[in-house]
Amino acid sequence: MNNRAVTLSLVMGLLAVLFVQSYIGSLEESQKKKFGTEVNVLKAKVDIKDTDTLDETMIELAVIPKAFLEPSAVSFAKREKQEESVLEGTRMIKSLAGSVAMVPIKRGEQITLNKITHPGIRTGLAPQVAPGRRAISVGISETTSVGKLVKPGDRVDLIAVIDTGGKDTKIVKTILQDIVVLAVGRSVTNNVPRVIEADPANGKDRIRPLAEDFSFNSVTLEVEPAQAQTLALLSASGENLLSLSLRNNDDTDRVNLPGVMLTDVLGPDASRVQRVPARR
Repeated sequence: MNNRAVTLSLVMGLLAVLFVQSYIGSLEESQKKKFGTEVNVLKAKVDIKDTDTLDETMIELAVIPKAFLEPSAVSFAKREKQEESVLEGTRMIKSLAGSVAMVPIKRGEQITLNKITHPGIRTGLAPQVAPGRRAISVGISETTSVGKLVKPGDRVDLIAVIDTGGKDTKIVKTILQDIVVLAVGRSVTNNVPRVIEADPANGKDRIRPLAEDFSFNSVTLEVEPAQAQTLALLSASGENLLSLSLRNNDDTDRVNLPGVMLTDVLGPDASRVQRVPARR
């Protein structure tokens, strides 16, 4: 009697297991129909800051329904064997090592191609210079560059203060208008805003962000070849003859401005100004 009860219990237990497996299988099939088949995708294992360099410890492999896959996500089809998926995922994770995050990526977010970049020939300054134009740098100070608040992509006018050596000695003239700023110091629009330098404390490499770096003392402008010659001439004296005048990016109007001398500023009072003789 006991044997029959045990046997009956085993049979019922087996039927229950089969029923559960069948039910789970039907749920999986309904989910696949609703959300699509499963795919392997790479996700952020930790919070990644913008300009961080990715390494293998920051990325992990995950399986998600295809319907939840983000556009341009780094993914691949699920393999029949789990080992094959792991090997393919490891290979893809290694291929992303050394790339740079262009925006913050939160833990659990999918790694998408529009969030990362690989420094290469299309990054840096040269690809930004329009054909037929030239990039040239001019020295600036905090007072001649709008408090160093200019940034790549801004548009500026260039004002020159020239000592003529004549009676009124100096003349101020707006020599160029609506000029594009390609770079400030080493910060370029389509480049990773950072620099790798040796840490003076331990000699190891450290990454210093340039996004909020105001230690630069030059700006790089996009000009025509003849304009580049003018700027080179004015910069040859080694003095800060040039000042940047920042304009709205949507303002492209060019105004015909005459030069200004001290007598123009003083007006009728210019005749009353007494020159102080130079000391011998």
